Amino acid sequence: MTHGRAFVWSLLIGTSVVAGCAGAAKVSTLSAPPAVREAPPPAYQAAAAPPPGAASTGYADVNTDNALISNGSVAATSEELLPTASAFRREVYRLGGRVFAEQVHFHVDADDEVKQASAATYRIKLLPRLLPDLLDWLGKHATITAQDVSSIIAMESEGDASIVRADVQARLAEIDGQLADPALDPKHRAALETERAKLTGAAIADPGAMADNTRRVAVLDVRFEAPLRPDPLARGSLIGHARGSLLGLGVLGQTRGSRIGGGVGIGGRSPVASFEVMGYAAPTMAERAGVTVTLGIGSYSRALGSGHRSSFNPYIGARFGYAYLQANYLAVAAELGVELVKQRGVLWTVSARPMGLVGSDSQGAIEVGSSLDLAF
Repeated sequence: MTHGRAFVWSLLIGTSVVAGCAGAAKVSTLSAPPAVREAPPPAYQAAAAPPPGAASTGYADVNTDNALISNGSVAATSEELLPTASAFRREVYRLGGRVFAEQVHFHVDADDEVKQASAATYRIKLLPRLLPDLLDWLGKHATITAQDVSSIIAMESEGDASIVRADVQARLAEIDGQLADPALDPKHRAALETERAKLTGAAIADPGAMADNTRRVAVLDVRFEAPLRPDPLARGSLIGHARGSLLGLGVLGQTRGSRIGGGVGIGGRSPVASFEVMGYAAPTMAERAGVTVTLGIGSYSRALGSGHRSSFNPYIGARFGYAYLQANYLAVAAELGVELVKQRGVLWTVSARPMGLVGSDSQGAIEVGSSLDLAF
C-alpha cells in the first residue's frame, strides 16, 4: 500500500515537470521577436565615388564634363621631334582616341635657306575626361609652349540634367548607406525605402535625368616643333659695319708700301658685306689718298656650325670692284675671316684679304682688318 502511494506521487511530480518545461518552451517560442529580414538589394546601384585625384601637374586644368563640347589647341617643342610625335600618336590610341589628321615635315639641318621649320601637326578626338591624361603626357615628354582649351555646354537642358543627376545620385548613395545599418529603426527604414523607390522610379520614367546620354568628344589640335635656335642677329635682315684695316702694297713686287684705311659697308645676313667703300690715307705728302669700292659675297662653313654659333664662326668670301691707289685698278680679292663675337645683333670680325690690283701697273696686295657690325 505504501509502495503504491509512492509510485502515484512520483508519477504526478514527473508529469508536472514535463508539462512545465513544455509550457515554458512554448511561451519562450511565442514571446521571441521575429528575426529581422535582410533588406533586399537596391534596384539602382549608385555610382562609386571617384578615387582621389593625383597631384596637379599644371597641364590638366581643363573641364572634363562629358556633357561639354571641348576643343582647343596645344603647341609644344621637343628635341627629338620624330620619336615624340610617334609616341604621341600611340598614346592617343591607347586612351581610346583617334587621329583624324596628321602632317609631318622634318629635315635634319635647320639652315637659313630652309623656309619651313620641322614640325608635326595632329587633329585628334577623344573623350573630354581623358584630356587631363593626354595633357599630362605632353607635359612629361615635351615642352608645352602654348595651350588654349575651351569647353561649352551644347544645350542648357543638358546642363540642368547634369546638375539634377549629380544631386539624385548623391542622395541615393546616402540612402543606401543608411539602409545598410542593421540597427536602423523600422519606421525610418520604411521611409527611406519609400524615398529611394520614388527617386529610382523618377529615373526610370525620365531616363534623360539620370542616364549619361550626353556624351561628347573633345577635338584637339596639337603641333610639335623643334626648339627654336636663338638668332644671334636678333632677327635683323640687314647688317651695317665699320671697318679699319692695314693695306700692304707691292706684296709680289720690289716696291712695297702700306696704307691705313677705314670705311663702311652694308649687306644682308652674309658674313661678307654686299657693298663696301674703303678710304686709305696717303703714306706721304706727295701721294694721294686711295679708295676702293667693292661688292662681295660669302658663306659660312657647314662643318663648323653654319654661322649659328655665338662666337668663332669661320667664313670665306670674295670681293671685286674698283680701286684707286695712285692709279686706277680692277680689284679682285678673296676674304678669309672669323666672327669672334656674334650675339644680340652685334658682330666683331677679323679678316684677311689677299688682293690683286689689275691695271697698267698690276700688283699684289693684302689687307688685314677688323670690323664692328650691327644688325637691323
